[in-house]
Amino acid sequence: MSIRRTTRSEDAMILKRLRGCLPASRFEMDTLTRLAGVETTYTVPTAAVECKRRPRLLINPEFVNRYCQRDEHLFLLIMHELWHVMLAHTRMYPRMTLAQNIAFDAIINSGLMREFEGPEYRGFFDVINPADTFPSCLLRPPVGWPYDPQYPEGIGPVGTTEMIKRLYPIGNFSFDLPPLYEEVLALLLKAGGKIVEPMLLGNHHPEQVHDPILKDLMKQVTERWPDNVLFKQNQGTWSTHRNYGVQDVGENTRRVFSKVLQVCISLRHGRERNKEKRSVPDSGGAGVIPNPRDRLSPARARLGMPETLWNQPSTVKARLSEPSNRAFIYLDVSGSMSQLLSYLLGLMVPYVVNHQAYVFQFSTLVTDLPLPELKQGRITTTNGTDINCVFEHLFTIAPKIPRVLILTDGEVGAIKNDYIDRLQTQAIKLYVVMPESGELDPTVESIATSVIRLPPLY
Repeated sequence: MSIRRTTRSEDAMILKRLRGCLPASRFEMDTLTRLAGVETTYTVPTAAVECKRRPRLLINPEFVNRYCQRDEHLFLLIMHELWHVMLAHTRMYPRMTLAQNIAFDAIINSGLMREFEGPEYRGFFDVINPADTFPSCLLRPPVGWPYDPQYPEGIGPVGTTEMIKRLYPIGNFSFDLPPLYEEVLALLLKAGGKIVEPMLLGNHHPEQVHDPILKDLMKQVTERWPDNVLFKQNQGTWSTHRNYGVQDVGENTRRVFSKVLQVCISLRHGRERNKEKRSVPDSGGAGVIPNPRDRLSPARARLGMPETLWNQPSTVKARLSEPSNRAFIYLDVSGSMSQLLSYLLGLMVPYVVNHQAYVFQFSTLVTDLPLPELKQGRITTTNGTDINCVFEHLFTIAPKIPRVLILTDGEVGAIKNDYIDRLQTQAIKLYVVMPESGELDPTVESIATSVIRLPPLY
C-alpha cells in the first residue's frame, strides 16, 4: 500500500508557521529543530519525535490544518510531543497500555495549559476531546476554566471530578500541585474495561533514546525551564514522599546481590562503630623491676630523681571502636522505578540492619534513606532522574568512598564529562546493579567497573 506524500507547499507552510508560533521567551523548539530537523509526513497521526541516531520532528500537515488553525495551537501540539520525550514517558514501560497512555497525556495537557493559560492558547485540547465523557474529560480543561470552571459531575468512576479539579484548579493557582501520574492511572483503572479511547496526541510507541546529542539537548532544555513548569515541579524542585512497602525476593536474586555487595564493601576510617571489650596495654603500679617501656624513666633521670622504681606493664579491658566496613548504595527512586522499588527495598533491609550497607536515595536530588523509613518502604523522590546528582554528592563525601553500588533500572541519563574525568582520577569504582530487562545509558556503562543484572525480582 502506497503512503501519501506531502507537497513542497505543505512543507514550506508548516516550517513557516513553526518559526512564527514560538513566543519570544521560548527557545525549546528552536533548539530542537536546529539539531534534529523537521519533516512533514502522513506516517504519523499527529506529531512525533524520532528517537534514532539522527532524530527528526515529524508533523502531520492534515492534522495541523484541521486542529491547529492558530499558531499557538500548533505550538501546543509540538510542545506536547517534546514533553513526552523529556519526561521519558515512552521508556517507562516496554508495552504501553491505553490507560497508561491516557494518564501520561492527562499530565502533559494539564501542565501545558497551566503554564500557557492565555486566551490565545485555549480551545486546542477542548476541540479534540469532549468535556462530558470519560476519560476525555481528563485530557482537557473543563468548560469555563480557569476563572469560571464548570466541573462535570456524574461521569467516570468515583473521584473523577476531584481529579479534574486537581488537574485544572480554579484560578490556576501555582500552589495547587498537580496529581502524580500514578494517581491518574489508578483512577483510570477503576473504570476497568469501560474506557473508550479518546484522541491521544504524539507518539506513544516505546522507543529508546540512543542519541547522546538528543539526550543532552533534553537535559539542557529542562534545566532552563522556569520553576513553575510541571516538569520542574514533579521532577526537579518538589520532593514527594511515597510509600511502597517492602516485598520479599527470591533466593537466587538475594544471592547475586549479596555477592556484589561483598565486592563493594569499603573500609571507612572516620565512620567507626563500637565493638566488644578487649584487653589493651596499660600502665600498672610502680615496682623495682626495670621496664624499658616506661616512658617516664628518661624524664626522671633528667630531673635527678631516683631510678629505683619503674611503672610496671599491665592490661585493662576496654571497648574499642573499629572502622565501619560497609557497602554504599545509591538507590534510584525515580518514577520509572515504581514497579521495582518495593522489591529492591526489601532486598536491602537485612544488609542495612546488619551494618553491611548504607543507602542513599536519588532522583534529581540525593538524600539519606534511614533504616526506619527503609523498613517501611517509604522513599523521598522528585520523580525525575539525573545520574549526575549522585556524583555531585559522592565527590563531597570525606573520606572518599572507593567503591559505589548504584541500584537502578538504567534510565538515569548521561554523565557529564567532568564527572567522568574525576571518577577516573580518583580511581572510584562504579558497580551498577539492574533488573534483567533494564537498559543502561552508554556513558554510564562505559565507566562502570561492572554491570550486574539481577534474576527476576517477582
